[in-house]
Amino acid sequence: MIILTGISGGIGLHLSKEISKIDKVIGIYKNSKPKVKLKNVKYIRCDISKEKELFKLEKYIKNQNKLILISAAAIKQDAIMINHSLSSWKKMINTNLVSNFLICKFLLKKMIFAKWGRIIFFSSTGAKRGDVGTSGYSASKTGLVGLSKVISKEYGFYNITSNILDLGAFDAGMYKKLTYAERTKIKNRIPSRKLGNISEIAKVIRLLTKSNFINGSILKVDGGAD
Repeated sequence: MIILTGISGGIGLHLSKEISKIDKVIGIYKNSKPKVKLKNVKYIRCDISKEKELFKLEKYIKNQNKLILISAAAIKQDAIMINHSLSSWKKMINTNLVSNFLICKFLLKKMIFAKWGRIIFFSSTGAKRGDVGTSGYSASKTGLVGLSKVISKEYGFYNITSNILDLGAFDAGMYKKLTYAERTKIKNRIPSRKLGNISEIAKVIRLLTKSNFINGSILKVDGGAD
């Protein structure tokens, strides 16, 4: 069974169409229900940044021997540091990093018992570059690198892997909110001058779910962008 966070919009919404072909999916959303509903997806409203709310998932996963977490939930609120409010900065850290710690902590107990588990986090090339105005976003996504690396070492013995997909520009999600000039600049970084298709992410997810040896890695899925 696949647990997909951030299913209500962006990459998570588009990705749900692809990964629901792989296995049954529990789609987690916090506020707005997804406008498109799929047959093989069970939609659950759950604020994964609150530990108590995670118990909503218990009845759906208790009899599952193989759990795959795909973490697509993220927010990005840009501002240069001197203009960045602490509340906005903390919100990004909470959503992009703390919530991942909590849901992993919850699911790892099940994965250890089953002696199998796959954890896949999403980061981005923009976070790695440290673009102007992205202090909160870059800090939270960089934090995932450390979190994933530790999980891979602590639980690899139980056939549990943790990896990060370093995503480039896809014709979905946050890219849609950018100005024409910003979109053109991003395209020009890609050798093919083409945006990625969500199906490419699904292909890498298939690889990671089948592999027992790819662990603690950061896999670039960015078309060779600078």
